[in-house]
Amino acid sequence: MNLQQSPTKRLNHNGCLSLKFANRRDKTIMTDCYQLPPLRASRALYINPDNPSEATVYMVETSGGLIAGDQNHFNIDVKEGANVCLIPQSATKIYPSYNGMWSSQNIDVSIGKKASLAWKTEAVIPFQEAKFRGQTIVHMAQDATLLWGEILSPGRDKRGEKFQYHDVKTNFQVWMGEECLIYDSLLFSPDYVDLGQLGLLEDHLYVGSLWFVAPKLQHMDIRQLNEKLQRSAHVKVGAALLEGKAVNVRWLASDLVLLKQEMDNTWHEFSSFMS
Repeated sequence: MNLQQSPTKRLNHNGCLSLKFANRRDKTIMTDCYQLPPLRASRALYINPDNPSEATVYMVETSGGLIAGDQNHFNIDVKEGANVCLIPQSATKIYPSYNGMWSSQNIDVSIGKKASLAWKTEAVIPFQEAKFRGQTIVHMAQDATLLWGEILSPGRDKRGEKFQYHDVKTNFQVWMGEECLIYDSLLFSPDYVDLGQLGLLEDHLYVGSLWFVAPKLQHMDIRQLNEKLQRSAHVKVGAALLEGKAVNVRWLASDLVLLKQEMDNTWHEFSSFMS
């Protein structure tokens, strides 16, 4: 029996990171922080010159990645008037599933009145034979603001691992009261579907998504935004306005560095609405 066939003896990690934020005298503070390894959080930092009251927190996955059967759960509660920026310290690595079990990550978010949350863009990297499912559910007030970025990698591109994972399932939801404003579900199964075919990823490797929900979007010129996004001939990108309340921008790219640059440019443009 080789190493890949042998059953794993490692105990599964069920990490939890629960963070609560509140506005105190026009400054956002972290009022509660519950950490269950391997998830950790930094103290609140005040490093945004455009919004000095905003609390920035770095999130760390100390085990280096998700092994088959691991489950990470994030619970983020941003109270009325608070402004928060959360930054993953590194990409989320999904290790091979030799035992057929899924690695999973669940994120539950609550954003109160006149509050804002920015979740900085990072990549999910599924290794060869990995199985990953992720779900994010955001409940937010009508006058709250959300800026959220995600990148799905084809695998360890530099090692030649391109779409050699088994399955990646993601689900992203945003709710305003009883209204489901955003429901975005993706499923990539390279074992069953050729992702390079016409109408799917074609010759691209990375999928980037940026979601922006804000009360100031009613009069955004989506045509002008799409024109500004066409900065590079090496990516495909398009933006859509949802009900005058949210903007989704999605990229297809083959160069991760270029994709991050393009997403950062749009991120900074959107973040000006949050100041």
